[in-house]
Order: sequence, then C-alpha cells, then structure tokens
Amino acid sequence: MVLLVVLVGVGAFLAYENTLPTTVAANVKNGQKDVPTDGSFLLSFSRSVSIDAVKAAFSITPTTDGAVTSVSGQTQYSWTPSKPLAELTTYTVNMKPIYDVGHHRVGSGTWSFTTIIIPRVIAITAADGSPLKDGNEVDPGATMKLSFNDAMEPVTIKVSVGTQVAALKWATDNKSATFSLAGMASGPLTVQIAPGGRDQTGHLVPAAFTLKSGIYWHDREHTVPLPYPALIQVPNDQEAVDQNGLQAADIVYEYVAEGGITRLTAMFQNAPDLIGPMRSARFISLKLGRHYKGLLFQSGESQATRSRAAQDPTPQFFDTIGYQYRTSARYAPDNLMINGDRVRAAEGLFGLGDYKIPKARPNLSGGTAVSSFNVDEHYSTYSYDSNTGTYTKKEEGHAYSDASLRQPLRMEMVITLHTREQTLLIDNHYLHDYDMDTSGRIDVYYKGQQYAGTWTSNDSHGPLVFQLDNGQAVTLPPGLVWIDVVR
Repeated sequence: MVLLVVLVGVGAFLAYENTLPTTVAANVKNGQKDVPTDGSFLLSFSRSVSIDAVKAAFSITPTTDGAVTSVSGQTQYSWTPSKPLAELTTYTVNMKPIYDVGHHRVGSGTWSFTTIIIPRVIAITAADGSPLKDGNEVDPGATMKLSFNDAMEPVTIKVSVGTQVAALKWATDNKSATFSLAGMASGPLTVQIAPGGRDQTGHLVPAAFTLKSGIYWHDREHTVPLPYPALIQVPNDQEAVDQNGLQAADIVYEYVAEGGITRLTAMFQNAPDLIGPMRSARFISLKLGRHYKGLLFQSGESQATRSRAAQDPTPQFFDTIGYQYRTSARYAPDNLMINGDRVRAAEGLFGLGDYKIPKARPNLSGGTAVSSFNVDEHYSTYSYDSNTGTYTKKEEGHAYSDASLRQPLRMEMVITLHTREQTLLIDNHYLHDYDMDTSGRIDVYYKGQQYAGTWTSNDSHGPLVFQLDNGQAVTLPPGLVWIDVVR
C-alpha cells in the first residue's frame, strides 16, 4: 500500500509537472548595466529545446550580427556577437514563444541591458586633422587635438607635453580637447596622459596614454616623387640667386667652382614644380653623381669635364628641348629651368635602378651650443632659428630664400666638410678638384648644437658616411641638408 501510494503520488506530480510550460532564464538581468562588450548572452531552458527553434525565436535590437551555439546539450545556448558590442549602448534581447522538443510551450522573454564604456583616447590629431601615430611629426606651433570615446571629467585629465603641462581647451561636449605647441623647442616630443582620468559617469581610464612624436619644420610644397635621385647643377653667382626649388632638395653640396664663385649640386628625391637656374657640371659633380646613384642634370660641360666623366661614367642629362627651357624671367646664362614632372620624365629615359637617399632623424649627444657660425671660404653665415629648429643662410650679406616659395631657405642640418683640394690648369683654365673618395673632418650643426667628426667614403659608388668623434653615426634628417665642401 505504501509503495502504491508513493507511485501514485510520483505519477501525479509528474503529470502535474508535465502540464507546466518550459522556462527560460538568461545570464543577464533585465535592466543590468556595465555589461561587457565582448561577452556572450547565455540562455538556459528547463527542458530540451532544439537549436533551430532558438535561432528562429532570438532577436537583438539594435540589430547585431552574431551566432547561436549550443553550450550544454539542448538546454543551454549562447549568442555571441561577431564583433564587440558598441560601448555605452542599450540592447534589447527578445525570445518569441516557441515549443520545446516535447511540445511544451516556452514563454516569451525580454531582457534589456546597457554595455559598459571604457574611456580612452581614440585619436590624437595634428592641425590638418590627420591622425598621429608613434613616429609621426608635427609642425612647430601646431595645435593638437585629443579625442575621447566618452564625455570626460576635465579636471581629472592631466596631459604633459615634453616637460610641460598642457593647457587644455575642452569642447562643449567634453569629448575632445586641444592644446598648442607654440613656444616649444624643435626636436623629439612625448605627449602623455597621466593615469587617474575618468569620464563623467566615473569610469576610469585604464592606463596612461603616450604618443612619441617630434616637432620639426616641414616643406609643404607640391613635389613629384622620383625613383632615384636627380642631381641638378645650380649656379650661385649674384645673378642666379635667389634660386627656385632648393627648399625641396634633400641635400645641397656647395663648393668653389672658379674665380671664388661657388656652385651647387642640389639632390632631389622629390622634385618641386620649378627648379633652376641650371649650369654646367664640375669634377666634383661627377663624383657626387656616382656616390648618390643619381642622374646629373646640367646645361653642358667642358671638354675637361667630359674627359673626366669618360674615365668612370656618370649618367648625365644635358639641355634638351622638351625638358629644360629658357625663361624670360631671368637673364642668360642663368635662365635654364626645369619642372618637376620633366625631371621624372627625363629619369624615365635611363635604366637606372631605384635608389633612395638614406635619411633618418639623428640622435646626437655631446654637442656644444652654437647659435651662428661662418663658412669663410663660401662667404657664408648660418643662424639657428630655435622656433623652427632650422638654419638660415646669408652669403655676402644676402639672406637666401627659395624664389618659388618667397620664404627664407631653411636647413635642417648644415655640415662643413673638409677635404683635400687640387687646383688643376687644363686648357688655360684653373679647375678645382675635390677629394670625395677618401676621408676627412666634418663639423655638424644640428638643432643649435655643433659636433665634430669625420666623413668617410667606403665606396666611390655609395653615399658618404658621417660619424662623430664619440663614435655616434650621423644620419641625415628629412628636409634640406646643406653641405659646404671646403679645403
């Protein structure tokens, strides 16, 4: 009788339980906040439910791509988004009524939740709006902008720029702030946000933000990229200055040609819209052409130079109709000009291999502060401008400018290169012949500091190598490097 009573009771209970609907529960409470954006939404059923039924009944608003998968047999399923959910966003999950595998009804369910937000910097941009990454450079005096993914509590955000604390100007929505680099010295720059910052809902910025950048003057004119260097012979007599296009040069070598008058070999990896005037080559031009694996552009050359070129040929491009032209804006013979696109077209006529002039920001130490210096052999005075971190040049009292830009010519670095010079009498002309293939002393001027070192030619068909006396390698910075070749 006892057994019969138990069996009847159990049967009655099972019969009753069988009349109850199947329940569903979620791992997220309705109205829950600060839900992780990369988690899964877990559904647990009291009876077995097919995955197809769950997929058909499940929906999420705002609509988000994701997949329903089984976690434990047919009673637990998870919906996982294909990418993290949007931060600080309210989502609503709906389950329509369905039937389990035993044809029991599963009631509908609705859960709303709000995702967490982790406040952080989403971008730091320069004055032109371009996003900055480690290694990018900004112009002197630029205004920079910090953008956050949330409205911040301004008093908690502390930004240091180099050794200074930045004065932040916040936007009305407190999602961005600007600060100025005005008055800051040229050179490497680190922007840091100290830990402890938080948004207006109290969420902490998880870690300090750091950007390693640099303040450097940049030539922003239009140029045409070249596959290999163009070495353009530029006169430097009184009738030729101010020349066009020198600001865009990577390197300018200056040396005495004859009669105490200097000539320039301007090397371009990117050719500006107008370069000139152009004149003839010298012995040193041929050597530089070989060292920097480029094409030497000129108006012509003497028989002596032609004979020297034949000994170790340097690719040369002479005055050619359709490429160079004479301008009425200058007096002959200093009126032969060329445009950047014609430089590239001329290079296309030669089968020279691609080559880039080695350039990299130098990291030098052990210098002596020097704000101005002279190169007497070239009648030149250079002055350092701390606002731009560049040098300007006067020659016989004339302040050099780029005639196209109508702005002072600015040099990132100046090198005085000392070498042996021979004066040769050829065809009743005295010609200067500079040794560019062995070694000698240099004085390097960079960021207001003077350094002493040596130059070396390890290869007559490779670039010169510069090194300080303390063993540090001297790399040539982006921008214009001016090299005075002197005795």
